[in-house]
Amino acid sequence: MAARVEVSNTDAGGVRMRVGLVGAGFMGSVHLNAYAGIPEVEVVGVADTRIEAALAGAEIVGARPYASYEELVAAEDIEVVDVCLPTAFHRDLAVRAAGEGKHVILEKPIARTMKDAQEIVEAFSGEDHRLFVGHVVRFFPEYPGIKEKIDAGDLGTVGVVRTCRRSPFLLGWNDWYADWRVSGGVLLDLVIHDFDYLRWTLGEVERVYARGMLGREYNRLDYVLATLRFESGAIAHVEGHWGYPGPFNYSIEVVGSDALLAVDSTEPASLQLISGAPEEIPDLASGKSPYENELEHFIHCIATGEEPIVQAKDACEALRIGLAATESVLTGEPVTLGGRA
Repeated sequence: MAARVEVSNTDAGGVRMRVGLVGAGFMGSVHLNAYAGIPEVEVVGVADTRIEAALAGAEIVGARPYASYEELVAAEDIEVVDVCLPTAFHRDLAVRAAGEGKHVILEKPIARTMKDAQEIVEAFSGEDHRLFVGHVVRFFPEYPGIKEKIDAGDLGTVGVVRTCRRSPFLLGWNDWYADWRVSGGVLLDLVIHDFDYLRWTLGEVERVYARGMLGREYNRLDYVLATLRFESGAIAHVEGHWGYPGPFNYSIEVVGSDALLAVDSTEPASLQLISGAPEEIPDLASGKSPYENELEHFIHCIATGEEPIVQAKDACEALRIGLAATESVLTGEPVTLGGRA
C-alpha cells in the first residue's frame, strides 16, 4: 500500500476550524507559522504564562493573547486545543481538554511516561473528541517516499538502516530541554522521530540497545547511539545529537538485498538510489513545510472523520521504544520489548 501522505482541504462548507494554542515557545511558534498558511483554520487565541510569548505568538496569526489555558477557554469558543507545552505537562492539559470535549493536537512525544500516555489515550476513548500526536517526520516528503519504495519491494529485503538526526541544543522555558526528567533528553525529544518512522516502515521492534551521555552531566550536550532489532530481522542504527555545532540536519540510509537508498538533508538531491540498474529519483521537494502538511492533515481528519496517518497507539509505541533506549543507556544492558500499548 502506498505510503504517500496526501493532504486535502477540510472542505467544511467554508467554516474555519477554531484553534487555541497553548505554549508559545519554540514549537508553538513553529505551529503558529504553519497555521498562518492554512486557510481552513482560525487560531483565535494563544496562551502562555509568559505573556510576552503569548503576545508574540498571537501576532503571527492575528489571534488574541492569554496568560493561561483557563483564560483562553473562558473567552474563546474553540474546537481544537493545540498543546505545545513541555513534555512533562502534556498529560494534565490533554486530559482536561478531552474532558471539556475539545479535539487535541499534541506535539510529540505524547507524554513523558507510559502511564501518562495511557491516561491521555483513555481520555480520548469516546467518539466525540479526537487526539492527534505530531510525529512530523511522516510528513517530510523524503520519508514516505522511502517507505513507498520499501513497500513496493524496490530495495529487496531490507537488512540494515542507519539514521542520524543532529540539532543545536534547544533553549526553552526554564531551560526545560536540559532537564531530562521533563524532556526525556535527546532520545525522547529528537530521536523519537526516527523510532516512530522506523516502526511505521519496518514493523515492531524486538530489542533495543543504546549508549549515550545520559547520567554523565555534560552541560548542554546530549548524544545517543541506539541499535534496534526488528521482529522482521532488520537492524537499525539510530544516532542523535543535541549540541551539534551547526544547523539542524538529518540523514537516513536503507540497505536492501537489491539496492541502497539514501537521504542526506545537507545534499541537494532528495533521494539517492544505488543499485545495479540506475533509476531516476523524483525531486520530492515541497513548497509547504512538513508542519503545515501535518497540521492541515489533522484539521482535515477532524472535519471529515477520516483516520490520521499517525494513530495514538503509534505515538505510544514510539515512546515505549524511547523509554527502552533510555533504560538501556542507564543500565548498560539491552532491553527486550514486551506487550504493545
